[in-house]
Amino acid sequence: MLHIILMILKILGLLLLVILGLVLAVLLAVLFVPVRYRGSGSYYEEGKGSVGISWLLHILSIRLRYDKSLTVTVRLFGFRILKQKKLDRELEEAEDIMVHAMERIEPEPVKDAKEMKEEVQEEIQERPEHIPPAKKEVKTKKTPFYKTWWENVKRRVLRFFAKLKFFFHRVYDTLKTVKDKKDEIFSWINNENNKKTVKLLLRQGKKLIRHVLPLRGKGSITFGFDDPYLTGQVLMYASVVYPFCHKHLDLYPVFDSAVFQAEGTFRGRIRLGTVLMIGLRMLMDKNFRILLRKWLR
Repeated sequence: MLHIILMILKILGLLLLVILGLVLAVLLAVLFVPVRYRGSGSYYEEGKGSVGISWLLHILSIRLRYDKSLTVTVRLFGFRILKQKKLDRELEEAEDIMVHAMERIEPEPVKDAKEMKEEVQEEIQERPEHIPPAKKEVKTKKTPFYKTWWENVKRRVLRFFAKLKFFFHRVYDTLKTVKDKKDEIFSWINNENNKKTVKLLLRQGKKLIRHVLPLRGKGSITFGFDDPYLTGQVLMYASVVYPFCHKHLDLYPVFDSAVFQAEGTFRGRIRLGTVLMIGLRMLMDKNFRILLRKWLR
């Protein structure tokens, strides 16, 4: 009997080790296997483009394609589990909702008790007793999984843009008060702890941007206006940043007509472990945590 118990415990221990090993392998894969992305797009009177995202030798892949409407395709182990092409339908539904929301429905006049009583009596007299009132069949239709998934994605995207809008509003309000708080700002900048925090943020911010931005890319832009002077002004402003991206971007100004054409490709990767390490490095700074709490308030 003791031998059997020890054998069962041994099997359970091996199963537990296997499960822990699988969990550890999945965790390491999520942290250190990069999410790769690539895309291409063009604009010639109409915009077209596609973006592909893949992870772990294309075990999971997502493809978004835009050509007058948005198509989303999701594959798992090479099998397609989702394909949607309904941007136009969603926009039409949104427009219908807005139209109905803007319409004003006139309320019906309120009937007094005497009129309501007479109408009820007439209805009872006209209806035969042996015929029961017809009951409406209510059919419950289960919402498909892909529709629920799409609604959740839309809700999260709208929530993200709402937060982003709120963030920019806060930045704008902060910039408006800069003139009124010159002394306070200069004293904050001259603080030694704040100097260290700013240097840390700049250093980690550079690492994050360098990691997230595409590793390779090539594009071209052809632009021009009816006014050659305006084209020259735009070209002058573009020349400020062009030296930093001249290897990946070609500019072709046109001075005798109004035109805008663009095309390009890009590819890169994002490793979740690297992003988390950058975030943790900033959160380890005590002064940054204090400033973050004040900012969130």
